[in-house]
Amino acid sequence: MQNTPSKLIDYATVVFLTLVWGLAWPVTVIGLRDCDPLVIASVRCLIGGIVLFLWRARSATKEHFDIRTLGMIFIAGTCWVGIPMALTAWALQFITGGLGSVLQSTIPFFVALFAYFMLHESKLSTVKIVGLIIGFIGIIVLFSDDPFEAANWYTYAGGSAILFSSVTIGFAQPFSRRFFKGSDRIGFNMYVLLFSGVELLPFCFIGGNPRIVMSTELVIVILYLGIIATAVPFALYFELFQRIDIVVLSMVAYVIPVVAVVCGIVWLDERMTVADIAGSALVLFGVVLTTQYHAVKAKLSSRSIS
Repeated sequence: MQNTPSKLIDYATVVFLTLVWGLAWPVTVIGLRDCDPLVIASVRCLIGGIVLFLWRARSATKEHFDIRTLGMIFIAGTCWVGIPMALTAWALQFITGGLGSVLQSTIPFFVALFAYFMLHESKLSTVKIVGLIIGFIGIIVLFSDDPFEAANWYTYAGGSAILFSSVTIGFAQPFSRRFFKGSDRIGFNMYVLLFSGVELLPFCFIGGNPRIVMSTELVIVILYLGIIATAVPFALYFELFQRIDIVVLSMVAYVIPVVAVVCGIVWLDERMTVADIAGSALVLFGVVLTTQYHAVKAKLSSRSIS
């Protein structure tokens, strides 16, 4: 009975992560109306890093990271945050937030592959593979009526950018788990975000001064992305990241497109097609199969024995 509260907290945290990261897609699209993509990506990282710096300053357990650890964090941050945020913000100029979230939901596939070879602790059981396949089929069905436009090269480029960001994230997660042995997780995330924000800054000025049209809407977007969708969830995610199956946790990415569809209906008056409903059902079934199958099987086995 002692483990029940922690499990409930873990589930609530996963729901929170799914919602705030799902909402980040349409919010980013709104921000691009008044600001260049790399500026949004850089400022989002910097605000998130500063918030975690202030959070960490009050902690009595913060650690001192040596040069080797900082180098590892820089690599992890570049692959986990810097490259993905830059490519995602750039791609959303040419593809919809829903399609972008669908493409990035391939993260669990790449996490599973890199974790298998780098960690040797996350076995690709038959059930997990089936769950991943069903979830990915659901993603395809979900947006089967919103394909790439063959005449628009930038659409292909945007989609490829999102897929490449999924690969780098898939590498960064098991890489971090393998090489970061410290307990100062807030410090880890703080440096990840600060490094990413700083390394993106020079690219904002390629081609001249970036486009920034200050507005209340843009300020709200930046604060949401930096604090609600970055600083807080990154800290929470890494807490889960250290405890539970890395492939299971990455399955959060499969539910985010469902949130994007709902946001499209509520905010943008988009229609819910048969493909949307069928795809959403397949996605959720894939998540449940991958994350809950073994737990349910164990409970049924214990009941039959008793």
